[in-house]
Amino acid sequence: MAKKATLDLEVSVSIVHAIRLFRELAEEANWSLERHEGSRLVDRFAIIMPMAQATRTLGLKVLDGPMRGMELTCWSETRGSSGAVNIASWLVPGGSDQPLFRDLVQHWVARMDRCPWRWTFGERSTVGYLLPVWRQARRRFSDLGFNTKKSGWPMEIDGVWPTVEATPERSAGEEE
Repeated sequence: MAKKATLDLEVSVSIVHAIRLFRELAEEANWSLERHEGSRLVDRFAIIMPMAQATRTLGLKVLDGPMRGMELTCWSETRGSSGAVNIASWLVPGGSDQPLFRDLVQHWVARMDRCPWRWTFGERSTVGYLLPVWRQARRRFSDLGFNTKKSGWPMEIDGVWPTVEATPERSAGEEE
């Protein structure tokens, strides 16, 4: 059985925008997708004690192709008294170190209309300016190979999507 690993990224873009970009990339690669909605329990801190709270999730699962079984699930959670942090959680069969997954995430980030690891002063102040989320998000994107310095955005990508590895293999009976 292949190992599965999740990669949770706090992003500054909306969850709907993150899902839409992934759907566009998957459709360009001719991957079949399955949409899912649900809820998830998250902790919200009220003064000094955590309170369990349900939040709505949106997601897409890849049904075929080389990344079959991969899922992107997104939700927003309130960490403090107000505001929300958007989270994109990738479930990747075989782990997030695969070159095809890294290429997919590179193109996913490059298509975003704003830098996903940077929030405005107002957004950070509403959620909690001193939360460790802001630095951890930059570190996670940096670990994926992104230049998270100010000069690193807007991002430019070498190569096109979909790559040869991303497109499903055609059977002998199909014509090009």
